[in-house]
Amino acid sequence: MEGIILKIFKDTGLMEQSAHFGWQDKDQALYGLREGYKNSADELVEIALDNGNNPKILDTFIFPILFSYRHSLEISLKHIYMRTRGTMPKGGHSLLDLWDCVKKEIIDDMICSEDFINQVKMYKENFFKYSLDGINLQEIRRMLQELQEANQKRDEIKNNVRQVDQNAEVWRYLIRMDDSLYFTCGHSIDYTVLKDGINHIYEVLDFVYHIVDEYLSS
Repeated sequence: MEGIILKIFKDTGLMEQSAHFGWQDKDQALYGLREGYKNSADELVEIALDNGNNPKILDTFIFPILFSYRHSLEISLKHIYMRTRGTMPKGGHSLLDLWDCVKKEIIDDMICSEDFINQVKMYKENFFKYSLDGINLQEIRRMLQELQEANQKRDEIKNNVRQVDQNAEVWRYLIRMDDSLYFTCGHSIDYTVLKDGINHIYEVLDFVYHIVDEYLSS
């Protein structure tokens, strides 16, 4: 309509329909990011499952869902590192590089290190030692590798590069920089299996964050 200026961002003052941000510190910001991407993907999965007879939803929601799940895990790894080191880790968007960094510098050198635990005991009242026993860390890495390989089939792999989604581009674009499609064969992904697998990884990473947060809190 003439005379009306359409806007994207506007503060209407209506609390019940407004998002609020900018008040968070770095830790709260990363927590909000990982939770937001994870929970919104969960909601989209439920919508897809509720519309199991609608291929328009089943075959299109999968892309924002996979990107959101992937990004929630990337942010989870960076959240753990930021909490312990006070800075973002090297590794860019590569889930495997980020995991290897967290595994070496935080899980091995801190959570599983007796020297570090003894240091924590010196300033931590009512100290409780957490354990990662029962958690298959190799399985977590394998699942992150599977996610980063993006379910590509043999005929779709180019230049022997299996870690095709190390830059978090596959589910955003579906098309490579050379204009070729990432997927040229038929694929089928079960939404329930996907959600359960992501939940497992997310819960382990959340537990690792909880441990370091507890150890580093006075």
